[in-house]
Amino acid sequence: MKKQKILPFLLCIVLFLFISSRAVWAEERSIFVGDLINIKVSTVQFTEDELREKFKDFEIVNIKNDEDGYLITLRSFETGEKKVQLGNKEIEIVVKSTLDEVEQEEIFEGDLNTEEAGLSLNFNDVFYILLTIFLSTALINLWRFIKKRKISLISTYQHFINETNNITLNDKECFVKMTVSLKGYLESSYSCCIRGKTSTEIIGEIRCIPDLQSSLTAISSWLKKCDFYKFTGVIVSRDEKQEILKELVEIVEMIEKIQEAKEVEV
Repeated sequence: MKKQKILPFLLCIVLFLFISSRAVWAEERSIFVGDLINIKVSTVQFTEDELREKFKDFEIVNIKNDEDGYLITLRSFETGEKKVQLGNKEIEIVVKSTLDEVEQEEIFEGDLNTEEAGLSLNFNDVFYILLTIFLSTALINLWRFIKKRKISLISTYQHFINETNNITLNDKECFVKMTVSLKGYLESSYSCCIRGKTSTEIIGEIRCIPDLQSSLTAISSWLKKCDFYKFTGVIVSRDEKQEILKELVEIVEMIEKIQEAKEVEV
């Protein structure tokens, strides 16, 4: 009977010492998820099955009989405070997450798996992209303006000469380009619209222009000859092409002389 009264008393002492020692140990090191916890229960009051039931909230790794009780090894994969009642004493075990104890100044890299990148705008990059587009557009427009300015400074006749000098006689489209040069010259000089019109329509359009009256026959003859070579597919030698181009230049030179004579009279 006395033995039964002494055992609880001894259990209380053991638990008190155990809890005290655990408290001191816990100050030195926290218990984290998955850590092995060794508990010595110095009493035979409880059976192994009873101890398993009391520590059911933990994963019991091992229970080993000791000289005066049991040595229990357990662990937990859940965080939080867990309490175990042994007799009239309570064991309190706090399991912490490793993330709670990590001292970290930057963003914690919790998952190294590659994730799909979302839409992220760097306003500095956007600014430089827009600036590049703006400068490129400005340079292109400036280049076009300078080019048009240079062309506008060139006389209509000089522009015609430049175009005819760039015509390659070996080109299958050389007669078409000759006709285009003539149309461009007449349109620029007399503000008429003859592009896309046939040779007959061109003559009808420029017939009423006084400065071209003396050149109508030559222009009409040259256009008909050019149409013949363009639409019949007749093989034309290089010399013949050169002669037709020369004839076109002479017609325009004749028109220019008439204009110059008219300007002198004025």
